[in-house]
Amino acid sequence: MPSLITCGLIAAGLMPPPSVGSKSIYLKLRDRASYEFALASAAVVANVQQDKIARIRIALGGVGTKPWRSLEAETALDGKTPSDEHFRAAAEAALRDARPQSQNAFKVELAKRCLVRALKLATRTAQ
Repeated sequence: MPSLITCGLIAAGLMPPPSVGSKSIYLKLRDRASYEFALASAAVVANVQQDKIARIRIALGGVGTKPWRSLEAETALDGKTPSDEHFRAAAEAALRDARPQSQNAFKVELAKRCLVRALKLATRTAQ
């Protein structure tokens, strides 16, 4: 039996728990409802305090060869008030250097919209 490492499969991961007051969301956009790879995905952990983003972590997937953390988007949002304008700027920063192929260029805009939606959900305060 091959080892998990040579198969490229992650069997488990240990991560520190989110800070108190954080809200997290994972949003996966796909063609079908189940058993489908993501066309674009976004994972966000956000902590909003006094109407400002105090801490945020952002990861994107489905667009490149592997998921990645977007320090550019995190930096664009640090200390900002949650708003559509700031979310769109963060999405632009996250995908500024994207170099799509002709057959998957639509994924860049899809990933931006996915990230903006995930940011809205993760920073929404209780009504």
